[in-house]
Amino acid sequence: MPTISAEELAGLVPSTLEQVQRLLELGILQPDDQGRFDSSQVHVVRLMAGFEAAGISLEDVARGVRSGQLSFPLGLFMPEPAPITTTYEQIASEVGRSPELVRRLSAEFGIAPGADDRVRSEDAEVLLLVLRTLELASDEDLSRFARLYGGSIQRLVAAGIQFFDRAVRERVGASSLPDEAKDALVYEKGAAYTHLISRLTPWLQARHRERILVEYLVSLTEGFMDERGIAPRQPRQLPAIAFLDLSGYTALAEERGDEAAAEVAAGVAEVVQEVAVAHGGRPIKWLGDGVMMHFADPPAAVVSGLELIQETERAISAPARVGINAGPVVAQEGDYFGRTVNIAARIADYAAPREVLVSEQAREAAASDDAIAFELVGDVALKGVLRPVRLHRAMRAG
Repeated sequence: MPTISAEELAGLVPSTLEQVQRLLELGILQPDDQGRFDSSQVHVVRLMAGFEAAGISLEDVARGVRSGQLSFPLGLFMPEPAPITTTYEQIASEVGRSPELVRRLSAEFGIAPGADDRVRSEDAEVLLLVLRTLELASDEDLSRFARLYGGSIQRLVAAGIQFFDRAVRERVGASSLPDEAKDALVYEKGAAYTHLISRLTPWLQARHRERILVEYLVSLTEGFMDERGIAPRQPRQLPAIAFLDLSGYTALAEERGDEAAAEVAAGVAEVVQEVAVAHGGRPIKWLGDGVMMHFADPPAAVVSGLELIQETERAISAPARVGINAGPVVAQEGDYFGRTVNIAARIADYAAPREVLVSEQAREAAASDDAIAFELVGDVALKGVLRPVRLHRAMRAG
């Protein structure tokens, strides 16, 4: 593996040569016999900056390294450091956009611009690709695109690391192995986990893209056929939006603590994946104490809501409630907006524990399903809704 000098190491971080020299003196950086460094130690310098930002003494870290109690073999799972080859000014000049826009896009992707305005080569390559591919997009549309992918990927990566910590690192930590063996095993498993995610993410993205593109092309072509006089558009049933939340979640968090509340939320997520997805539902937004779901088929939303009430309490011993509304929605950035969504949320707020309440529109859309029965609740004034909303209590028929 090629090695780099201290000056090259500082340039790749980027940091000052004095910072590198300090870590060398502390014994945190390990040069070879020629005084050169493995490129993975770039990540060690960045990690040490993170320790200092968190108020952790590097002298204490160095003492742990010297005693063999701490080690940082980051080359096992961190990428090869990319050189810093250009600036935001130069990227902007290549595509005829403002430097402020390019910096903003980088920040919205989750890559905060450095004080010296320089850009890693890999970052510059992707930013240029975005700006050239979406050259017809407005500045605001470009920002929306960056926030969509930047926010989604950051949440996915953070959740994946939390999963690894709970499922692997904590189990290794609870074993009877010596500390040095525990650390080595965690790094080994971390490297394998990184490889798994590097394969899993593009595979899932490709498979979901295939399915969603087919759905999009069906809808798009149907519109073309209608506009061009080939065939009229087929009438479509309006979708349903369902909200599930836990009754007493705040009190539960106060009583059992944050960790227990997080476990309860994870239990809800498992039930939703098992029940709602089986009925064609799609979780859209996780809300800590609940979830917002989209159903193309309103009867399936009601049946799913009844099962969710039952299975949630069975899984986590906490009652849930569900509110459902059917109607037009506005789809944007993987989310849904509009009056239909707002009323569904308010219906869920109004519902009692273990209750599935639906709007008149949802009841009409689901009336053909003989497995469901409805009981009129009445015209209810919901918070934030101008006119009373007619609600029905959903039940299993018979």
